[in-house]
Amino acid sequence: MPISDVPSVSVIIPVGAFDTMLAAQLRALADQDFAGDFQVVLADNSDSNELRTYLETCEFSDALSTAYVDASQAKGAAHARNRGADAATGELLAFCDADDVVHRDWLSTLARMATDYDLVGTAVETSSLNGKRALSWTPSLAPEHQGRTAFRPFAIGASMACRAEVYRALGGMNNEFAASQDVEFSWRAQLAGHSFRFEHEPKVSYRLRDRLGPLLHQSYRAGYGTTKLVGEYRRHGCPPLSIRLVLLRWGVLVLRNPLLPTSITKLSRGHWLRALYIRVGELRAGIEYRAFSW
Repeated sequence: MPISDVPSVSVIIPVGAFDTMLAAQLRALADQDFAGDFQVVLADNSDSNELRTYLETCEFSDALSTAYVDASQAKGAAHARNRGADAATGELLAFCDADDVVHRDWLSTLARMATDYDLVGTAVETSSLNGKRALSWTPSLAPEHQGRTAFRPFAIGASMACRAEVYRALGGMNNEFAASQDVEFSWRAQLAGHSFRFEHEPKVSYRLRDRLGPLLHQSYRAGYGTTKLVGEYRRHGCPPLSIRLVLLRWGVLVLRNPLLPTSITKLSRGHWLRALYIRVGELRAGIEYRAFSW
């Protein structure tokens, strides 16, 4: 891409609670092969001063142009991303997460795609950062299947970019969704007529939950949020969840329950519990938002 065609970019990272894993992400951003300059906006969604203090002395202060944004007014990654977008100066807004690691060509790939599309995203991979336990709890979706739903495709929030004027015109992400804010934003953008592209080659190493409590919390929110989204978008043509499919999923959970040996079920107990919490969230939201149909 010629230097004259390179957009100015702001990389926005929502930070829910400061974690030392952020250093790996900042190191990866400092090592990008992107031809232009870019700023890194860290939107602090916590109630502490740890992130601000860290940024004042971190080893990447010279290699990166960073901006700190207080995003503690409301909890949620969508709120943090929106506050980061408000403060961003770039023509292109790129989004990644604090605990992942972007590949060296992540930003150049998104910027190249964004020359022709309003909203873009890439696949992620889980093999680089995660141990056997985390991988056994959360099965990986093949890159060619990522970014797809029964309704419309979507950009994964851990690896996406949107033209700044488009993001702001759409009002940013919807913080009323506890999960699937990236899916909802992608659907809303496409329904508003904005162009979309997804690259199936992974450009981000994605970190999975390796503690059971956070995994189950995330799983319930995922099941609830995704199903709420189906219910809210039925009026736009999103197909409802089939009750038969829901019953089948519950039947599989019963038949492959952890009281049986894993040699028979072929599921780790963490995997089974994760699936259970997703189904509980799905069931509650399906009833509440009328997302089910025969």
